[in-house]
Amino acid sequence: MLNRIFILLCSLGIYQAFASPNYHILIEKMAEDEVAAQIQSPANGKVDIQATPLDDRLSLTQCEAPLDVVIVNGQVRKNTVVKITCDTAPWHTYVQVRVKITTPVVVAKRLLAPGAILSDQNITISFVELYTLRGNVVADPLKLYGVKAKRRIPKGRAIKMRDVCFICKGDNVVIKARVSDLEIKTNGIAINSASLGDTIRVRNAQTNKVVVGKVTGISEMEVKL
Repeated sequence: MLNRIFILLCSLGIYQAFASPNYHILIEKMAEDEVAAQIQSPANGKVDIQATPLDDRLSLTQCEAPLDVVIVNGQVRKNTVVKITCDTAPWHTYVQVRVKITTPVVVAKRLLAPGAILSDQNITISFVELYTLRGNVVADPLKLYGVKAKRRIPKGRAIKMRDVCFICKGDNVVIKARVSDLEIKTNGIAINSASLGDTIRVRNAQTNKVVVGKVTGISEMEVKL
């Protein structure tokens, strides 16, 4: 019955309690709620917010006015500090809140050597902490099937677009160009490596001229006429 009353008070935003241990829990919950309100969860991501329990020896007189809750420095971090203040007692305390935001990204199942072709045999999806991610990571493994590793990728590391090439130097490339509704195709050899959407230089196999265009898929590029 006591737990039901406590949950009801929390849901109504009435931050008062009748016993010190419960008051501590309530203050910790207030800190978690304040942090949660400032976080926008990434698509398909997970958010875990956990307050560090207050010291049992800390004596806090029940506040007769609504408690003031402020995130120190106004910014949510991996370890966020929240200040709780009672103006009537008066007292204040700090609650440390651990924030863990994870998002699904493609990672290497095993060590990938340069030139390795990516497939479901060597890449997978894993939830990785957002704070550790840098660069243009990939969330959908289907987008990487068939591309090649451009450099050594350690096991478990998130794969970034700069780590792979949709067209690698020396690859045979299909060169496409559009004239009105007509599509022209020819073949060439890649002069440099590039990923999807990147600019690439390719030597036309028929004319031996170098053309510049954008990578549109695996071993495919498009030039503008």
